[in-house]
Amino acid sequence: MSYLSNCRWAARETVRGLRNEPDPFLFSTVLTSLALAVPLFIALVFYGLSEPLRNLPLAVEMPIFTDGSVPVEKVAEDVGNIPGVAETLIIPKDVAFAELNETLGVASKKNAKNPLPDILIATLETHISGERIAETVAAVEALKGVDVVSVETSWHERLGVITRAANTGLAILGVAILALIILVIMGALRRTNRSATEEMRALHLFGASPVFAVRPTAWRGVLMMTAASILALGLTKVGLWAFGNALAEAAALYQTTIVLTLPAWRDCAVFVVFCAVTGGIVASFAALDLWRRVR
Repeated sequence: MSYLSNCRWAARETVRGLRNEPDPFLFSTVLTSLALAVPLFIALVFYGLSEPLRNLPLAVEMPIFTDGSVPVEKVAEDVGNIPGVAETLIIPKDVAFAELNETLGVASKKNAKNPLPDILIATLETHISGERIAETVAAVEALKGVDVVSVETSWHERLGVITRAANTGLAILGVAILALIILVIMGALRRTNRSATEEMRALHLFGASPVFAVRPTAWRGVLMMTAASILALGLTKVGLWAFGNALAEAAALYQTTIVLTLPAWRDCAVFVVFCAVTGGIVASFAALDLWRRVR
């Protein structure tokens, strides 16, 4: 048989199996959609709630006080050429003095003496280690025209430890959720394959190849996971809409905005395709296991 004929036969068998046993397929699809919707809903809620934290500046800023022996523009150029420095910002001493008086609530006098030097703010790279920060500070302090370098890195180190712990926890949670979803898929596919044993035995007697025999089951898995993923997105959207309205009212009390929404349609399409491919792979392995048992 040609490949096209094999596909036509697999399509007919898939439709026949769904027509003969629609209830197990529908039940398995709904069950799988719930298994997909729960972690998806939780992930999107946490992603929406973490938006204020994700918008916080995470890069270390290093104030540099100049001594006036070298133009501040030259110092800024030298600092910007040091590895680990992402960008530099010059704050003239007049501006710094005016901002200081405003912060202290002191009225500025026209003839008041300004004791501040020109200040340079160096922003370091976001993902930079403590050792690199120390090397960068030492390189800046060695530059001509630099008087004092002030840098606080303890919060950055603590943030790094917390981030690594959070990433480890999320990775473990993701693996557990993926294993749970795969188990649910396998259990759901078993419900939809009650007559698969007899079909496999008959195909084996007629000399069919394993690839030919498992194709209808694989297609059934693809269809089930495609429908389940689309349904899961719909359930998640309804949940985000209901919970998002209540959360928006609570956030308004604190003069902030939190928006819960589905990812972009391209990401949703990737999610559906990933689920469909996963369903096909899991169904194929389940069918191959059944094929080995009936031989």
